[in-house]
Amino acid sequence: MSYRLDPALPMSEALRCVAFAELEIAHGSLSTPPDRHTGVHSARKCLKRLRSLLMLARPGMPEPILRNLTDRIASIAKGLAAARDAQALIDALDKLERHTEPGPGQGPIQSIRGWLRKRRQAAEQNLENSTASEAMRRLLELRPAFAGLAVYPDDFSPLARGLERCYRAARKSFKASLDADEADDIHEWRKGVQHHWRQMQLLTPCWPSELSARVEAARSLSQLLGDDHDIAVLLHLVSMPTMTFGTPDETAAFIKRCHRRHKVLRKEARIKGERLFIEKARPFAERIEAYWSTASVAGDKPAPAVRPQQPGNVVAFGEARTGRANQS
Repeated sequence: MSYRLDPALPMSEALRCVAFAELEIAHGSLSTPPDRHTGVHSARKCLKRLRSLLMLARPGMPEPILRNLTDRIASIAKGLAAARDAQALIDALDKLERHTEPGPGQGPIQSIRGWLRKRRQAAEQNLENSTASEAMRRLLELRPAFAGLAVYPDDFSPLARGLERCYRAARKSFKASLDADEADDIHEWRKGVQHHWRQMQLLTPCWPSELSARVEAARSLSQLLGDDHDIAVLLHLVSMPTMTFGTPDETAAFIKRCHRRHKVLRKEARIKGERLFIEKARPFAERIEAYWSTASVAGDKPAPAVRPQQPGNVVAFGEARTGRANQS
């Protein structure tokens, strides 16, 4: 099943179908030892999508249940973060080299890359020893909790309120980042953009042509903000008094190089942000709710998504409800 809510289903059932599919994909991704790095990346994306789904459904859920699920998801994701974060910073160094002029800052780039590779190797060793198996166990434990996922009332209205809340928060963060131009504010905006991007994916069936374009716009903006965040992390790393990656002159040149890249990324992100968040939150949410209401009663409802064939080491959620999940 793709990351889409089906307008033909009762809302609680549609939410559960998506959640079950994401948990299955995450578990299956981690159970493939030959390519742990790709598997961890895939699993972490599933966990982020689950969090965005819960944020969308939040107004229709009891707060203790929501908090329990989001805390458990965040805990699993945190345990998987180390190996992926090291690789992300290596990728950021590669992008910095491609998109900025070379200079005396090359020394720190090579030193940082070597340090990050050692860090990634250590994290991957931990992943093989215990982290992946622990994450898979905890994903299985999440299944019964998501089997009871429901919203009240069982229609689109709670999601409309959740969409309005998330969109308003992202729009507010965008304006705050424009005023302050600080890494923390931009990172907060990035988190809002990521939720918006994934929530648009969930709601795409109500008007595929329009919302697919919005998904791509938000995804592109999220990537820019992610690159900006990675540069900020690199700047923090080279500025730590306990870390030395080159001579003072080389380090100063590297910092200037990072600031130049920041300037380019933030200029482009602001342009994209103005387009994406030009509409106010209430009319935006009301418009999407109208699309969904039309799709849910239209004669050309989308066909139910086909569940993918499951790997042999993944337990079906129907089986999880019968108690067989504990045998895997």
